[in-house]
Amino acid sequence: MTKADKDGLVKEQEGDQASKSDPPSNGGDKSALVIENIKTVSIDNEDEKKKEDPDYEKNKQLFARLGDINKEDGNSLSEQVELGLEKLKNNSIVAEKTFEDWVRRHINVRECCKFVKKKDNKDDPICKCGNKRSAHIQRTVELEGGSKWEQSSCTTLIENNSFGKINFTGVDTTTQPHYMRIAVDNGHKDTIKKLERLLTEFWKLNEPDLLLSVTGGAKSFNVSHDICGSFQQGLLSAAKSTNAWLITGGQNCGVMKLVGDVIGRSIFTSKICTIGVGNWGKTWRREMLLNKNRITNTQDLEDLHPQSREPMVNYTVDAPAKGYATLDPNHTHHFLVDDGTAEKEGIEIDFRGELESLICNMFTKDGVSLPMVTIMIEGGMQSIDQAVSTLRKGKTLVVLKGSGRASDILCYGYEHSIEVEREVDGALVKERTLTDACHAEMIKLIEKDFSKYKAQGMYEKMMDAVMEISTYRKTVTIFSIHNPEPLDFYILSSLMQSSAGGATRMRQMRLAITWGHAKVAKEFIFARKEYKFSAEELNSLLLFSIIKQRTEFVKLLIDYGANVREFVTQAHMVRLFNELRTSTGGYRLLQEKRKKEKQDRGRFRLSLRGKSTRGVVLSDVGSILNLIMQGSYKSIFCDPKYNELAQGDETFENPFDLMTIYSCFSDCQSMALLFWENCRTPMATGLVSHKIYMFLDKMEGRWARMDEEMTEKLENAAHEFEMLSCGLLTACYHNYDKAEWINILTVKMKDWGNLSLFDIASITGSKNFISHAAYQSYLTDIWMGNIHASTPTWKLLLYIIPPLPIFLSFNTRVTNKDGTLKRDALKNPRNELDSLTDENTTKFSGRERLLLYYTSPVIKFFLNTITYLIFLAVYVVVLLQRSDEEHAVSGVSASDVYTIVFVISTFPVELAQIFAKHTKSITKKFARHFKKIYNLLDFIMVILFLFGFTIKARLSDKDNERYDLTEYSRYHQYRLISSLCFAFYCFTFMRMFEINSKIGPKLFMIRRMSIDLFFFFFLLLVFTMTYCITSEALLYPFNSKSVGSTVFNAVKRAYLNVFGEIDSAGMETKLIEGTCTKDSFKETFENHARYAENIRTVHNCSQVDIDLMKETTVGEVNYYITFVLLCCYLLFVNIMLINLLIAIFSNTYADTEAKSGIIYKTQRAEVILQFKERPWLPNPLSLFYFLIIFIKKVADKCFCKKKLHRSQIKKVNTQTASFNAFRASLIEAECVGIYTRKKKEKAVSVTSLLEKLHSKFTRLEITVDRVEKCMKLSGNFDTPQLGGSDHTSTEKGGPNELPLHVFARISPYGGSGEVARTAVPDDKVRWEALHEWYDPPEFTDENVEETDSNEMSTIKFNEVDSQTKVDRTSLYKPYKVIDGDPINPCGRTGLKGRGYLHRWGPNKFAVTIVTRWARPGTGNTFSIKNKQVIEVLLAKADKSTLFTLPKLRCDSTPDVDIHKKVVKTVCYNYEEVSETENENSNKLIAKAFEDHKEIYKGYFDDSVNTDNAWVELHVTTVHLEGNLSTTPTEKGIGFEEVTWTMLNKKAQVRQNDAWLLKITCNKLQCYNPWRGEVLL
Repeated sequence: MTKADKDGLVKEQEGDQASKSDPPSNGGDKSALVIENIKTVSIDNEDEKKKEDPDYEKNKQLFARLGDINKEDGNSLSEQVELGLEKLKNNSIVAEKTFEDWVRRHINVRECCKFVKKKDNKDDPICKCGNKRSAHIQRTVELEGGSKWEQSSCTTLIENNSFGKINFTGVDTTTQPHYMRIAVDNGHKDTIKKLERLLTEFWKLNEPDLLLSVTGGAKSFNVSHDICGSFQQGLLSAAKSTNAWLITGGQNCGVMKLVGDVIGRSIFTSKICTIGVGNWGKTWRREMLLNKNRITNTQDLEDLHPQSREPMVNYTVDAPAKGYATLDPNHTHHFLVDDGTAEKEGIEIDFRGELESLICNMFTKDGVSLPMVTIMIEGGMQSIDQAVSTLRKGKTLVVLKGSGRASDILCYGYEHSIEVEREVDGALVKERTLTDACHAEMIKLIEKDFSKYKAQGMYEKMMDAVMEISTYRKTVTIFSIHNPEPLDFYILSSLMQSSAGGATRMRQMRLAITWGHAKVAKEFIFARKEYKFSAEELNSLLLFSIIKQRTEFVKLLIDYGANVREFVTQAHMVRLFNELRTSTGGYRLLQEKRKKEKQDRGRFRLSLRGKSTRGVVLSDVGSILNLIMQGSYKSIFCDPKYNELAQGDETFENPFDLMTIYSCFSDCQSMALLFWENCRTPMATGLVSHKIYMFLDKMEGRWARMDEEMTEKLENAAHEFEMLSCGLLTACYHNYDKAEWINILTVKMKDWGNLSLFDIASITGSKNFISHAAYQSYLTDIWMGNIHASTPTWKLLLYIIPPLPIFLSFNTRVTNKDGTLKRDALKNPRNELDSLTDENTTKFSGRERLLLYYTSPVIKFFLNTITYLIFLAVYVVVLLQRSDEEHAVSGVSASDVYTIVFVISTFPVELAQIFAKHTKSITKKFARHFKKIYNLLDFIMVILFLFGFTIKARLSDKDNERYDLTEYSRYHQYRLISSLCFAFYCFTFMRMFEINSKIGPKLFMIRRMSIDLFFFFFLLLVFTMTYCITSEALLYPFNSKSVGSTVFNAVKRAYLNVFGEIDSAGMETKLIEGTCTKDSFKETFENHARYAENIRTVHNCSQVDIDLMKETTVGEVNYYITFVLLCCYLLFVNIMLINLLIAIFSNTYADTEAKSGIIYKTQRAEVILQFKERPWLPNPLSLFYFLIIFIKKVADKCFCKKKLHRSQIKKVNTQTASFNAFRASLIEAECVGIYTRKKKEKAVSVTSLLEKLHSKFTRLEITVDRVEKCMKLSGNFDTPQLGGSDHTSTEKGGPNELPLHVFARISPYGGSGEVARTAVPDDKVRWEALHEWYDPPEFTDENVEETDSNEMSTIKFNEVDSQTKVDRTSLYKPYKVIDGDPINPCGRTGLKGRGYLHRWGPNKFAVTIVTRWARPGTGNTFSIKNKQVIEVLLAKADKSTLFTLPKLRCDSTPDVDIHKKVVKTVCYNYEEVSETENENSNKLIAKAFEDHKEIYKGYFDDSVNTDNAWVELHVTTVHLEGNLSTTPTEKGIGFEEVTWTMLNKKAQVRQNDAWLLKITCNKLQCYNPWRGEVLL
């Protein structure tokens, strides 16, 4: 018995008792009542009980059902009853009648019951609990003001009085969220457990795939618009795609309002469950949420079922008082946590954590709870505490960097913390800490935003919390808006890289598929080898990916090992077609198919969308395919075994072909292309896919959805598949022999209903494929038959009379040794097989040559053309023979006989063409044949001709007698019909010229123009009718003719006016001079007798009549009006419409001329295929051919000749066809590889060309930029800094951000011509900018190959390696490490590797700028522009390099000692001096460094920088005075030459050293030779 049955059992009993008496006051009494009723059934004397209890029978049934509840226990009946009663007592079965009963019984609220006055508030004093006296319950005890108030003793639990639905007023929202007030105290865990039923049963929330908990700032929430937009977009994307639940604080402020706004603006608002967990005491206007204010007599409540009805209250959203917040109207559910107070903050945090744990545990699958991610944006102390709590539970945390306050503090601590080892109880323990500088900076950040907590000692607590969070390296993810990927990508990444993310690999994969981030799945799931998916799991994931249309995941799963052949089963195909999206054309086609079915065949299935009770079966798909292919192809789905919703595991022989067809139905082109590459017959599948897309495009027009984007998408997809098939045929045409690609075109394919590729191309109407050279070459072979292709046309016509054809050149044939025909020699026109002269090569005999000549389509065409001309000539004789009243033609002549026989002979020819079509159904054969308009007209004209001939045959044959009137009328009817038929046959004859490359496209052009002219005629008709009717009414108001005759004359006159026939003079004479006829005005004069005293009926109207006409507005006025109308009519028609028609014709001509080659080849194919099926005898001799064929068929059937021989031949042909099909599939597979490879090579070449062009333009831009900078001579323009510590320059006024590096992008690398960089434009330098084509070369010089490890996993970046003592921290800022490689913090350089640098990552150099006052000549200092000039010490490493500032590479962070070493190394060769001199120099250098100045530390834009290694400088300047300044410049160790250089305008300094010297000049306030201009 199910739980629903148990609940129903109790409800039924309670309902009966409720009808007798009032319901008990509590749940315990209800249980007792039910138990008492059940016990009454156990009385032995059944008759007595029936008398005592009228409901005995119902209680007895209840007793029996109670026994069923415990039947599985295996106990006796009495024991079962006792167990059932025990369960009733424990509330296992007893259920409340309504939602309100359940809430009031299980969910309590806490109220203050002891009033202790805190302060007076006029008439309503305030208690120490924070509530007013009026807000307390009635039984509240009032204590003295000095009494101590405690929550445990001064509050009590009462029945819930605040739950139901909220109707928000004052805001624009359509949601009516549920809300529930909950008392939380020490036993809140028991309350939490009861919420499972509330969420699932009463609130009916669907199962989520992910739980997203959002925490952050509420009060002082100040986040930039960019961060808010990025957060909202990522959150909405994650929630929509994964069916996630959102949990926030639920208030209408801060981050909670941010979440509510994005949910409210989304059309998926009702589908995204957003739960707010707020503080009841801090909720503004909470008194409005009490059930005593519930709405009554509302339509919404009336419509609800009593058991699920909830009370509803109105709630106004307005400006809250300080310290309070209103509820957010866009959340779907609200929990309001209550502890009996109104001023205490943070009481909801523990409840929220328990609720999140409950939700995660509710939806546990395979022993793993629901995955959960906490997103932190901005926030305060509570947010940090919540983050720590989340991480301790093993959940993941995503922090938005740059949002401010707690989030930025956490990010700083996380990024700058370093791992150290310390000894604890004799063991080394790893922990994370901050350096002294970072610790000080961290304190500054905390003081900036949380200075009010300093007195409370919260700084260290926050520091400890941040350090604890920084230890969770796998479960914490930092997100910045500058990251290239959106927020939802990092949410998914955090789940994947954390084993404690609360999700199995299957659930993680489903989340990744839902989100569509294949990169994450590949990196965090498939890259880990500790878990391998089973075949069943892979099939499940593959099915899910296909339904979600995630092509990248489908490819990933196939590469990982998913077997498509095992996946494509009947059950999976049924599931896929039933899961088609409603917006796809395939879904609409299947729905229309199901609507047209006359009866349901018993297949029943609950629709996934709830719109239908019967699902799609594969036979429906087969019917649609049959319809698309015009009945020519019978799909395997048409088999009767696919008529049911079977769930079998039967696989198919062509799974990739079927999946390609499915992808076309689902409008997923990328997936269709993926499956197409692995098809067994890719060319045929491509053509069928092309046809499916074209059919869907056609149906889009029929459905009138007016979706131009969808139409364009379908057309592009169809064209792409068509070109893919053409591309494969091209690859086969150029890489294989003719015999191979002819085999591909002609082999019968079992997968496609034994149709050949040649047939499929004809059925699908793929014009580009038909126009292909290979296809046309095969058509030429068909056209010529076995006649040599080089035979000229005139020779074919000249030899048409037998026995001349035997002298023509024919192709040879290759025979087996036994003389049987091996294959026909359908080779190229040069007939290389003619050179074969061995015993296996034979020529055709004379009889065979005659037969081959007259059966070739080209000769059939010539013979039919000749006989058709003869037919037209005879027809002319029939029509124009003498037939007047004196010499009437009667009866049937010989000419009539020939014409009738010719026309009748066209019937069997047409029938032969109809039955030769590949369509299976006879009706569809006729429908497909008559779909072409000229075939239909042929049939109509034949019927009409026979009807006319019948009329003539009935004419009397009397010599020298005249026809009577009836026969004369019949004769004219015959001539009318015959004339129409002759005109049609003359037009039909033009179809013979479609085979001509010049005339064929012109005939197509005429047909197109005829269609344009037909629509143009309607425009002309509107203007013509407007003018002719109006002018007729004005010019001839007294017309006595019939309406039909009048309209005809008016239209004729208006039409002729267009061509210049305008009788303006005659019209003017009639209307103005009064020239009129009696017929025109007689009746009118009689009707106007009141205007004239005398009426004269004469041919010429008198002056009185003319005056009468003018008085009745007939005459001169009408003439002028008509003349104006005529001018307007001619203006519009002769100028506007005629020019419009010319423009239309010009456009049609241009389009047709551009496609003339395709048009000609398509028409040529139709003509050739038509004459291929025609009998070799032309009309009317074809009647004898069909008669002979009929007799032969009857004879064969009657005498069963050659039956056994035919079966043997069929068997041999089947084996040969199987071999040919297998060979064709192998060649097609090879062609796919060839075509794909060439396509990629072409794409690479195009990309390379674009990169080269881009590189040249980039260099040009850099050059132009340099020229512009050189031309700027403004004195206050400062040189841009190329680095800085902590984003700031040590020079006052320097920029805050690192500018784009320039020298690091100059190609070739390092100034040499060996290694070229990939060009990187300015807008693509930053890593945050998307650069799809970026794939730079990799270079590491062999001289530095061994200076650093190439095992990237062993290198510790962003920290000091405890073993090698190499400091890889950056002087600028922490850098990213992606896939084990350090990333240049300044952006792309166009080169990977280390180049000439020794270390991966930062390569630190200590640069010491040694200066002294310049004393040229006299030894005295001198000035320029009142500023002293200095000299700087420069060194040269070797003769080939330039002088540079002295520097020393170091593996640790440079300090003063290292800079001293630089000076000593440059100035002295201290290995060759005495110890005394060495000590003296050390003293002098130490004294000089007492006043040293650090001018820069950070990134340095150098030409040797790469993407993975870069130069960082620590620059110090030392000014030498006294003895040291006169020290001779002996070359130090490692330097070729050392020199002092005066800094003036003639100084030769390296470009990237100049800006350091400029800063030095500013520091020393000496002469600056550059005067502020940009240094290059």
